[in-house]
Amino acid sequence: MGREILHVDVNNAFLSWSAVNMLENGSNLDIRTIPAIIRWR
Repeated sequence: MGREILHVDVNNAFLSWSAVNMLENGSNLDIRTIPAIIRWR
């Protein structure tokens, strides 16, 4: 049997969850409207 690799990219989900959290906590800035790069080390 060959090797199978599954890759799940959750960067976009992380940004959306962060945006919703900020808005629910009173932020006036909706970071979903700003181009973003998520850097992972």
